[in-house]
Amino acid sequence: MRLLALLSLVLGGLFAGAWYGLQQQWFTAPVWPFLHLTKTAAWIGGAALLTAVLERLAAGISTGQQAWQQRLRERAGAEPGEPLREVTWAHWALVTMIWVAVPLILLDQWGLSTMSEQVLDRLLSTGISIGEIRIVPGQMLLGAVVFLALVSLFRWLSHRLENTWLARTPLDASLRESVATLFGYAAFVVAVLIGLAIGGVDLTKFAIIAGALGVGIGFGLQNIVNNFVSGLILLFERPIRSGDYIDVNGTEGFVRKVRIRATEIETLNRQHVIVPNSDLLSNHVTNWMLRDRFGRITVGVGVAYGSDTALVKKLILGVASAHELVMGEDQTQVPHPLVWFADFGDSSLNFELKCFVRDVARRYAIASDLRFAIDQAFREHQVTIPFPQRDLWIRQDQAADTPNPD
Repeated sequence: MRLLALLSLVLGGLFAGAWYGLQQQWFTAPVWPFLHLTKTAAWIGGAALLTAVLERLAAGISTGQQAWQQRLRERAGAEPGEPLREVTWAHWALVTMIWVAVPLILLDQWGLSTMSEQVLDRLLSTGISIGEIRIVPGQMLLGAVVFLALVSLFRWLSHRLENTWLARTPLDASLRESVATLFGYAAFVVAVLIGLAIGGVDLTKFAIIAGALGVGIGFGLQNIVNNFVSGLILLFERPIRSGDYIDVNGTEGFVRKVRIRATEIETLNRQHVIVPNSDLLSNHVTNWMLRDRFGRITVGVGVAYGSDTALVKKLILGVASAHELVMGEDQTQVPHPLVWFADFGDSSLNFELKCFVRDVARRYAIASDLRFAIDQAFREHQVTIPFPQRDLWIRQDQAADTPNPD
């Protein structure tokens, strides 16, 4: 409805201007200010209409409302649900350019072309002086537009590099992701420098300012710098990669993304935990998948005293060999399943099954399957799994039962 109202305003202004032009030719009437008011309304209405269209378009591309917008997001390398910030920035840059251009056009329409040229020269070349600093809005806006274009281009190149070009090489997925991530950060730095140079920023002075800020960073932002350097070490050495199953400080889950400052871990409860990279280097980290996906599990079970221990061992080994994810004696990479007579318990003979599984990330489910199967095998062969038993002795105090002579 808002777009229709703006469109009606623009069309109405153009129709009124055309009608007034015909009246001028037919009746040779004097030039009235009404014509300029009509053109002013038409320009403002057209700018408002274009702004609304750009807003609707930017919102659609950022969220992927239409099919072609979703394809555009995929080509740009945007993850599902992630907004395209470049589109938002480009939208605001275009809106700024539109509403800077409209007043200049209106000044020219009202016969103030000299003032319009002065304002345009001030915006594009002369700028505004603040002490020794000269700010040229036109150059700054151009630098911002170039920066956004380069960021979008480098993002697309990073996506193509990871999923297309490097996918044709023998590199594994985690190494491809590390290369693409490093390329993305380096390209972002290049885009910033080019944008600043086009925006009129003296990079030599900027280097001096950066050096001064470096002192402040050294004192106040040590943690951020530590995480940043740790992220670079993780990306180069790759002790932790995307898809690995790790345990750090009691947080256990899959590594979803190794970023430059922090690492995203998804737990088995689908909770996303953000762990600073410095914690991954300074603390003990258990990586279950650094070399392969194999892992060893232990399943304990107790049987009643008097049970046939040889039969118990045979049944447990049979259950282990029957499971498809348990690595058997035919595997040379890892030891075959073992059954240990762990201990003589208070109420049971305790055994432990130790076996390697093909996917350590599923060790909880595999251990549960083995317990179900062991219980079923014991029931079929009359092997008893006891429950804790306690003998209660009631002692009667004879002194308390002796009658009092008084």
